[in-house]
Amino acid sequence: MAGYLTFMLPAALCAVLFTASAYQITRRLDLTLVLFAAFALLSLTAWKENWLLRWLNPAVNSMSDDFGNVRLLRSVLYNRLFWLLLLCGLCALSFLCVRRYGKGIFGSAARNLRKVYLPLLVVTSLLSGYAVYTYQPFLDHSKAEIDMDSYYNITYNESVFSNAIHVDARPNLSTGCFYGTAVYSLHNISGEPQTISFQTNPGYQVQSATVNEVPVTFRDLEDDDQNTKTIEVDLPAVETMELVIEYGGFPQEWNLLELSQGALEISRDYIYLANQDFSPMPKDFVWETEEQPPFTAEIDLPAGMTPVLFAEGTVEQMGKNPDGSYHWKLIDRGQNIILYAGDYISHHIDAAGIDVEFFYSAKHKQVMEECNVDSVVKQVFDYCTEHYGPLSFYGDSSMKLIEIGMVGGGYAANGASAMGEDSFNEQGLKDPLKGAGGSEVLAHEIVHQWWGLGNMFDSQDASDPWSAEGLTVYTTYRMMKEQYGDAYAKKNYVDVWQEQVDDYYQNFYVRHPEYLEQLPEQYRADIANSLSQVRQYCEMPLKILKAEQLVGGEEAMDAILAKLFTRQLDPTYPYLTYQDFLSACALTEEDLNLA
Repeated sequence: MAGYLTFMLPAALCAVLFTASAYQITRRLDLTLVLFAAFALLSLTAWKENWLLRWLNPAVNSMSDDFGNVRLLRSVLYNRLFWLLLLCGLCALSFLCVRRYGKGIFGSAARNLRKVYLPLLVVTSLLSGYAVYTYQPFLDHSKAEIDMDSYYNITYNESVFSNAIHVDARPNLSTGCFYGTAVYSLHNISGEPQTISFQTNPGYQVQSATVNEVPVTFRDLEDDDQNTKTIEVDLPAVETMELVIEYGGFPQEWNLLELSQGALEISRDYIYLANQDFSPMPKDFVWETEEQPPFTAEIDLPAGMTPVLFAEGTVEQMGKNPDGSYHWKLIDRGQNIILYAGDYISHHIDAAGIDVEFFYSAKHKQVMEECNVDSVVKQVFDYCTEHYGPLSFYGDSSMKLIEIGMVGGGYAANGASAMGEDSFNEQGLKDPLKGAGGSEVLAHEIVHQWWGLGNMFDSQDASDPWSAEGLTVYTTYRMMKEQYGDAYAKKNYVDVWQEQVDDYYQNFYVRHPEYLEQLPEQYRADIANSLSQVRQYCEMPLKILKAEQLVGGEEAMDAILAKLFTRQLDPTYPYLTYQDFLSACALTEEDLNLA
């Protein structure tokens, strides 16, 4: 219902208002239809890179089944408000053009201007639309050019150090706003006044700043860049001080990502706040000791919503509030924090000698039980650790696997790995290209911790079969072969790959790519996407299997993959390339041709 009221109904109203207005102005049905076609095509073509101008096709890549969509729906509703204001103005303008006393359009308009409310409505609606467009609250005003050198070229203040940070977090789950009180324990060793800087979300405003309960001067530089802005605070010549910053507002997302909004969710379904979105981060000063300072926070969340911290941070439930919500304490180290909160269920799993804590949405409880998630996680970690080596981002004998509200991919660091919710949905768990059943597809998704996160692949060409999927599918096949035997693995993996690849090589557009180039762009993209799935999920595993046979069998291939997985990364280009794989196998591309 929310989708219909947000997407379909307003689009229909926009279409009705535009066509009715166009007809009243032109008095010609043929011209009205041409104008409407142009209006629709503009939304699909010239305006497609601007989220506010897309009235027919709102900028929505995906919607969450497990977590919240409130932030995304707010953007779409704002888009609808903008267009309804403009079209109401156009509609009022069309009433000025209603023919009167046999006069033409201009004579009738002059006569109709006597109805003062009509021109007033036109001006009010159009100016309101302009204001809505100009002062939209959802995206920041970061520079279009990304200058990483300038962004990270910071002159550090060597006289001020941070010893601890504490935040009293107060998210408003109804409005999507976030408010907080950040307390910084600072040490000024200079004996002189100092100025320090913080980075915060461009949507936040600092209400006050005090040092030892005395107000101090602060400045908002409004220098939006890469979804941050700078706040400067003047400190007195005091050695030990407690800086308290009151801040808050509606968190804005990076304007570079205007077509994929919705990440910064603050609702009763889900919360995601990271780094500068949670609290002002020290920009030009660091901690005093070798060990990172403690970062603690307190937050109230409704019953059924559990907070999870990325990396090695922990959470403690401190008690229940009179309104039924729960008071939580967040404990981490460093100068920033990454918080998720939702209807999480967690399992502790002993796998490969470490404690793996798996957090996933309660909506997946049944499917996780059917897939025997604990056994699958243990199997994958034991197998991959033995054959390829331990993950580089383990914590202190522990690790978190966290399902998050995003589609595609994930990230990992410092004892935690986040995976998009599409890795665990029912449709995905039935994908035969990933595995023969739900538990095997789940194993495939967890194998991505080895092939796809720490060793990310950089494949920009859709026709290139080399990606994280090839090695992940191959590893899943090897696990199932070890567990169920050769016959099972051949039937459910190798034969499936071969059938798909045979069909692929017989595809008309594969045999005649010159015809593919003559199709419209959208059709080319759809066909290329479907063909790339076969290449990545089927053709590449077959090539790796052929390489296994050429290098001397499974043990030799395991040794090669282990060496690639544990290789020394080049920080300027840390990706595992197809040529790296071929060189490690002492093979050429021609050696692995399947045709």
